[in-house]
Amino acid sequence: MYGLYQIVYFTIIDILNTLKSPFFILVFLIIYFQYYQIRKLEKRYLGFNRSPLLKAAISTFYGILGGIITTVAFIYLEVVAIPMDYLYILFVVIIMSFFDQRFMCFSYGGAIVSLSNLILGFPEIKIPSVMSVVAVLHIVESLLILVDGWRHKIPMYFVREHMTVGGFQMSRFWPVPFVIFVGDGLIYPVTLMAVLSYGDYSISTYPRKKALETSLLLFIYSIVLLYISKTVENLLLAPIFALVGHEFIIYFNKKKEEIREPIFIPLNKGVRVIEVIPGTIAHKVGLKIGDIVLKINGVEINSERDLRDFMKVDFNRLKIEYFNLKSGLMEKNYHGIKKSLGLIVVPRDF
Repeated sequence: MYGLYQIVYFTIIDILNTLKSPFFILVFLIIYFQYYQIRKLEKRYLGFNRSPLLKAAISTFYGILGGIITTVAFIYLEVVAIPMDYLYILFVVIIMSFFDQRFMCFSYGGAIVSLSNLILGFPEIKIPSVMSVVAVLHIVESLLILVDGWRHKIPMYFVREHMTVGGFQMSRFWPVPFVIFVGDGLIYPVTLMAVLSYGDYSISTYPRKKALETSLLLFIYSIVLLYISKTVENLLLAPIFALVGHEFIIYFNKKKEEIREPIFIPLNKGVRVIEVIPGTIAHKVGLKIGDIVLKINGVEINSERDLRDFMKVDFNRLKIEYFNLKSGLMEKNYHGIKKSLGLIVVPRDF
């Protein structure tokens, strides 16, 4: 067996060559299309659109790192990926992604292909291999959620018990090219492609913490699925667990948000920040998500309307008084040209 450094080196070379292939370009365009569809939400809540092309490029960077991890995991966990079996899964995943973003998931694709084999006899696949591949890809997906799932979150408003609260929606997609080695001595590399995704929302905690919680839960699920796929003789158990387990994760995350108290709620005094727009006054002076803005230039700020009215006044100096959960009462000053304040807050009159 090649050493780890050799495996990583040849994996990177093969993956970089794959980036020029028509198939990768197709997958990249599918991910670009998914980000393009999110632009309306960004325009509504942020007031501007993040570049779908830039987000797709960042996703590709993390996807390549995920592909390297996938390749090493396949080899050291002795998971066999049969190219034709895998292509059946990928085909189902791509088709399902056009119906709903959350179906861009290999749990669904692998389970559907496996159940089709058991019930209809088509396609001819090795179910333990297929479900092992699904498990490893979900291990990698859990790591991608941990490091990248919370980026580019969209601040949104939700109705909770007849009250408008702030929260976040997370939507990330990663093209993951990875290499398998087939033939005698694992000497013939074949590069395949996965499309991994993360869709979630949070009103009870910060996006980074929510991504951490989801990542841990998905990692445990993936390890159990891998164990079942490699050790249990009943071929029906792995695809059923893949479907039921994945649906449970979605249900559990949703139920957790319903039970927990929201943290971005309207306040009697001040307004709580749920997003700071880059390049604005608030970003320059260092306001953070979760801060409570109390006064600007001595004027009390108690609603989103107060912020809008204040920004109509011509100024080039600002004194912002706010409360930070870690540092307590704070005061920041701005002196410069007039620009957008750049705060998205929980509204009282939404």
